[in-house]
Amino acid sequence: MTSQQITGQDARRTEKNKETVRAFIDALNRQDTEGLDALLTDDATWTVCARDIPGAGTHEKKAVLEQILPTMLKIFVPGEPQTRITRLIAEGDMVSAEAVSHGRLVHGAVYNNQYSHVYEIRGNRIASIREYTDTDYAGKIMAGAIAAGHTLDLG
Repeated sequence: MTSQQITGQDARRTEKNKETVRAFIDALNRQDTEGLDALLTDDATWTVCARDIPGAGTHEKKAVLEQILPTMLKIFVPGEPQTRITRLIAEGDMVSAEAVSHGRLVHGAVYNNQYSHVYEIRGNRIASIREYTDTDYAGKIMAGAIAAGHTLDLG
């Protein structure tokens, strides 16, 4: 194989990995648990790189899909929040995504936060997600939801 052929294969794999991340965000926006499940490896983890906010730490796929995501979505009006990717950068099996998430909460507040996610892709599925965001802002929004009577027991 020539180096040009290898580069072409790498470029196709990198673009496929970006497509996987786009599909994941699309499924997240649709709140499609089955779609999310199909895009995550069986041993996938999601790490919220934070302290002292609900959901901080590393979580296995089952906890994310069955407990964390449904609990967090309860504080938003149906169909929200929506996440929009603003930039994707990929190399090999790693994809970095910058995104904004916007949604109205059921108690009247508006959520508008920026994110950086690092995705590790294995076999066209996501094996790990590391999430970075403005945790001070997220914590204040969550505190408002709790004050309004919502429970954010994420385990």
